[in-house]
Amino acid sequence: MTEIPRRNRKEYSKSELILGNLAIILWITAGAFSIAIFSPYAAIAFFAAAGFLVFYELGKHGCQTCYYCKTCTIGMGKLPELFFKRSGTANVNRRAMRLFPFIYALMSAPPIIVVAVSLAQQMATLRIALLVALLSVSIYTGTIRWKNLKT
Repeated sequence: MTEIPRRNRKEYSKSELILGNLAIILWITAGAFSIAIFSPYAAIAFFAAAGFLVFYELGKHGCQTCYYCKTCTIGMGKLPELFFKRSGTANVNRRAMRLFPFIYALMSAPPIIVVAVSLAQQMATLRIALLVALLSVSIYTGTIRWKNLKT
C-alpha cells in the first residue's frame, strides 16, 4: 500500500469534533422537540432515526477511508465538515453523498412544518425560537450543500 501524502490528510481538533457534533446533536434534539409538540412517541422515533442516519450511516459508513485522516475519528470529524463547511465532501463515499439530501430533508422539513403548523394554531415564544433555530441551521447547511441537494 502506498503512503498517502501528508498534505491530503485531515487532522481534526478536539474542539472541532466536540462543537461540530454537539451542533448536530442540538439540531436533532430541536427537531425532536418540535415533533414532540404533536406526539412524544413520534419525537422519540424521529430522534432515534435521525441519530442513527447521521452518526451511523453518514458518520461511520460515510468515510471513504480512515487512513486519509491523521486523527481517525471513525467519521465523527467528517460530520461537522459535511454539514457546516464548504470543503466537507472530501473523502466521503458516493453512497453517503447520495444519502445526504434525504437525511437533510428528514432533519429539516418535518420539524419545520410541525412547528409552523403549531404556530398557526397557537403562538408561543418557545415555538417561534424553535422555528428560527431550525430554519437558520437548515438554511445554512442547505446553502453549503446546495449542489448535492439538487441531485
